[in-house]
Amino acid sequence: MEQKCFIKEKRGGRMKLIELIKKIFLLGIQRKVVRAEDIGKAYTFVSDCYENTFLKEMHVYNDEVLNAFIEALPTDTKGLLDLACGTGYNSEVLARVYTQAQFYLVDISKGMLEEAKKKQMRTASFIQKDMLGFLKEQPDESLDGVICCWAIKYQPPRQIIKEVYRILKPGGIFGVLVNTKKTLPEIRKIYPSLLLKHPETIQRIMFNLPNPNNKLVFLKWFKKARFQVLRAEEGKRVFHFRNEEKLIEWVTHTGALAGFDCMLDLQNQEIKKSLEASLMKKRIHSVTHRFVWAILKK
Repeated sequence: MEQKCFIKEKRGGRMKLIELIKKIFLLGIQRKVVRAEDIGKAYTFVSDCYENTFLKEMHVYNDEVLNAFIEALPTDTKGLLDLACGTGYNSEVLARVYTQAQFYLVDISKGMLEEAKKKQMRTASFIQKDMLGFLKEQPDESLDGVICCWAIKYQPPRQIIKEVYRILKPGGIFGVLVNTKKTLPEIRKIYPSLLLKHPETIQRIMFNLPNPNNKLVFLKWFKKARFQVLRAEEGKRVFHFRNEEKLIEWVTHTGALAGFDCMLDLQNQEIKKSLEASLMKKRIHSVTHRFVWAILKK
């Protein structure tokens, strides 16, 4: 009897795998992939709680980058770009120092921009657009500084870096913070099993994001674009949760899985149950966030 159950389970798993392959192949032919607009919508979904979930814990690393940025850029700066500005946290901090600067807050997420507007900055323009789309419209050597936290991986990083170099004035400063490929390894281990269990719910294909492997790889991006590295750091933060439910709430309401939650609807109750079961089975009650940051000079 046990052998029959095992064979039946194995056969069922094989059928699910075939179903998954067929679904991904079909979506590929139809070119249904997760795009920047989809990621923007994912961030709009979490925009009203982003600062009280993700930034509540991670703002200290934003602050490290911002402090180093301020050390490198004179206070008489006239033009600053907050690229993928999110809720406007970075600009709000910088505005206390660069009181005469015109700020440009750019984000593809309507919800995030609405949150940013609540900061009521006096000299700020809010633009709903993807990063590359905005950058390519800007004239050469037009800005003194650019800050980009947690977002450069959502579009080809090397293209973004090339465009930022072009629009920065000589001596301009670029501050970047991003998570590495090794972030959230606990979730990455079980995500494939979710796809296998729920292939019928997949609507779009999400490719792996081009996060850097480590600080060395990260800095090569900028050196190739002729940026001078003023400072670079890497680190990690481990989040511990009381139970699987709290962990799921965090990863689905912080943007940590933005893009991957477009491929698989992580708000779906059946999928949530599968995720909770997988976390319980592997006794996962924490997730690890690894990141790198740098201050660059043109």
